Amino acid sequence: MAETNNFLPLMLDLSGRKIVIFGGGSVGERKAELFSGCADTLVVSLEFSKRLYELEASGKVRLIRLDLLTASDSELRELISGAFIVTPATSNSELNRKITAIARENDILINQVDALGSVVIPSVIKRGDLTIGISTLGHSPAVSKYTRRQIEGVITPEYSDMIRLQDELRNYLKKHVGDQRERQKILWIILENEAIWNDLSESYEKAAERAYAIVSDYLENSSR
Repeated sequence: MAETNNFLPLMLDLSGRKIVIFGGGSVGERKAELFSGCADTLVVSLEFSKRLYELEASGKVRLIRLDLLTASDSELRELISGAFIVTPATSNSELNRKITAIARENDILINQVDALGSVVIPSVIKRGDLTIGISTLGHSPAVSKYTRRQIEGVITPEYSDMIRLQDELRNYLKKHVGDQRERQKILWIILENEAIWNDLSESYEKAAERAYAIVSDYLENSSR
């Protein structure tokens, strides 16, 4: 019987969390780019890519120069001490397995690049506050990439402005409509209004003006 993976998609606040990436090549660079915007990111390697030096210069990551092939277990344990996630991203599979084993012994989450670890980083689509993660749990990167392209064709930049408009209207309605179900109904009317979506492609202000006019008419009619 195949082993069951109990993965659950979550949104995590990594503020102040320590992320340690082993490997200064293209894979380590990609992982550093991902984590550096939201966590305390360390990259450990003997050599680093040009982009990693740029990230260090801008204060987004910390680079630690170390020959990982000769590093002792105690040195590796010291480096990952207090880490939330460890990513073994070297070009040496045996070294990656060694780092993984040490991290696992210390109950640290592991994002492996050549196997399925305890953390899987999905392909991410962001439209303002809308975040969509896509993953096949490593079974088919091609399907993950294809799915991302399909979704990106549907989830246009206007979604970001619709979220902003919905949030604004939601706060407005809380002051003027006491019933939660009624507020939800009004918000759905706005969400499903094709003219508002078309307005968003031109300007937020035009869409907001139309939305507030619809809400005003609805509240006026419902009070009669």
